[in-house]
Amino acid sequence: MDAIDVALRRIRGWFIVWFAIQSVAGLAAAVYVVEWLRHAPVIRRAMQGTTPDVTLIAGIAVVALLLGLALLVLEALSHRRPWARLVMLVIAWITAVGAGIDLLTIPGAAALLGSRLDLAAGQWSLLQATTMVTKSVDLVFWSWVIYTLQARQDVRDAFIPLRRMDDSESDGR
Repeated sequence: MDAIDVALRRIRGWFIVWFAIQSVAGLAAAVYVVEWLRHAPVIRRAMQGTTPDVTLIAGIAVVALLLGLALLVLEALSHRRPWARLVMLVIAWITAVGAGIDLLTIPGAAALLGSRLDLAAGQWSLLQATTMVTKSVDLVFWSWVIYTLQARQDVRDAFIPLRRMDDSESDGR
């Protein structure tokens, strides 16, 4: 197994770890927020049909669908398909930049929204801490993916299709 295969397998393995962490944190946050909104005076009526159980089941279905699609892209990446590298880089850049912006703006959002929302200090701190951890994991993981797929010359070169000679070149013309 060459160094490029090792790098691509690491991306796949760490992607699954990253995805699991994000999925569990996201589902827990969604269930928590839905439960909180069901008891909020202003929105209680709109949330009548929504329960944490429905949110959890829908969330698991979406997570399974997204994981399936991601595994297809990762499989194409392991076969060194240029389109898969491009898809991963687009996702990586969007997620890394978004995570960086979120990490910079979380303190401001806490100051702005914390007093507006009817959340106890402990609830807001938990939500803020969860966001900080997940965004930090996003930034670290996707920055590493960008480095591996874009900055490493050997990996980049592995995705360049071999130049195919047409008949005129092969005949020496």
